[in-house]
Amino acid sequence: MSEVFRITKIHHDPYFNMPAAHLHPMYEIYYLLSGTRKIFLDDSIYILEKGDLVFIPMNTIHKTSYVNDRPHERIVVNFSDADAADIKSSVPPVSFKKLFRPEPVIHVPGVHRDYIESLLNRMLSEYEQRDGYSDMNIKNCLQELIIFMIRYLRRKSGEPFQAISVADTLMQDAARYIRTNYTKDLSLESVAAHVSISPTYFSKKFKSSTGFGYKEYLINVRIQAAADMLLETDASVSEIAEKCGFNSSDHFGNAFKRAKGVSPLKYRKNNFRLPLSPDRSGS
Repeated sequence: MSEVFRITKIHHDPYFNMPAAHLHPMYEIYYLLSGTRKIFLDDSIYILEKGDLVFIPMNTIHKTSYVNDRPHERIVVNFSDADAADIKSSVPPVSFKKLFRPEPVIHVPGVHRDYIESLLNRMLSEYEQRDGYSDMNIKNCLQELIIFMIRYLRRKSGEPFQAISVADTLMQDAARYIRTNYTKDLSLESVAAHVSISPTYFSKKFKSSTGFGYKEYLINVRIQAAADMLLETDASVSEIAEKCGFNSSDHFGNAFKRAKGVSPLKYRKNNFRLPLSPDRSGS
């Protein structure tokens, strides 16, 4: 099992919010055992209830926040592309991708929850008490979970997911506008105007709806786009900075190092991938 593979089960008190922006170069499966949560995923907002499974793609911005004054408990499984190789080879590629896009949140009916939770708890037990057979057992459980959910998606009736509020819908539209136009000189005022509300209200509501400050989200979108370009193109650092909406190479370099822990050039040279540390698992 790779070093970044991680399984955690955590009970959080009421009003818990993830403290910081959260993305990582591995897949994540998030299962809500109890309580209610709001999750901002890429540029969409979902309300999660007990029994909801979220399939989060690699390098995707996400953050959870509280909805009410109830505590919640969740299990999170993180695994790398290498961990998923055998699983992906045993199922149709389009089926694997469909779990993570475009329908990343699945409401598991009560009749199936004991089965899903037993798989997750078996993985957790093997992860916490490893021996020479644990890696194989964890992968087998993960494969069983993914195959079951692929089958379930094929059969499910397409019941609508829980609706979000009008205000959250506006903030979702704003996030999608930012992701589409991050290369431009976007100001808070221009995005607020796009959704036809005042800049002051927009600033407060975007934070409460998504868990991100406006500028924090914009920079995260730009940094991730830049990271992809560093690995996938031969463009210079200054060219990438300009294409991703940064007003100078120095500003880009400083922001990139704060987000990734290394300079853009070192990230490119090492094809850099950070392992998942404990403080990155606070979904």
